[in-house]
Amino acid sequence: MTVESIKIVAQNRSLSTKGALREMRQQGLVPATVFGKSGSKTIAISVKNLPKQHPRSTLVNLDIDGKTTTVLMRDVQVDPLKDTPVHMDFQEVSPTEVVKVKVPLNFVGLTREQEKEGSFKVLLRSLLVKGPANKLPSSLTVDVSRLKVDESAHIGDVSLPEGVNLAAARNLALASLVRF
Repeated sequence: MTVESIKIVAQNRSLSTKGALREMRQQGLVPATVFGKSGSKTIAISVKNLPKQHPRSTLVNLDIDGKTTTVLMRDVQVDPLKDTPVHMDFQEVSPTEVVKVKVPLNFVGLTREQEKEGSFKVLLRSLLVKGPANKLPSSLTVDVSRLKVDESAHIGDVSLPEGVNLAAARNLALASLVRF
């Protein structure tokens, strides 16, 4: 399913020295870069303006000093101790532009009987898909309720929205139920 776009308010920044970036982070700002066909821009975003999750397949309306740009979040570097973002990268896109993104997989339907018979092993946590930016799903649901011991759920079991295609082979296993 696609979700509504997220709005993030940002401001242009001119300084990119190590000391200036450290000072920005201490003030509660996250340095970021926006790249696209028109070149790259350096910006700063208040931590308060960031969403709790950082979905890579959701369109973001980035308001930079009053001018709105449609972007995709491409990379988020996170401080391993504080679990807060320290740098972000965005790609400028048009809503109908065809892009490739990794979409997380959501496994549903595992029953207690299946858990008693075997161990559920996740083999892939995301899939690379290609499609128009405004049709990309925020996650893909994989139903594993039909799995029996020594069976796997494959890419062919995933249903995609219209206009979105897999950028990977169709015979890959996503998860399996294996004997103890």
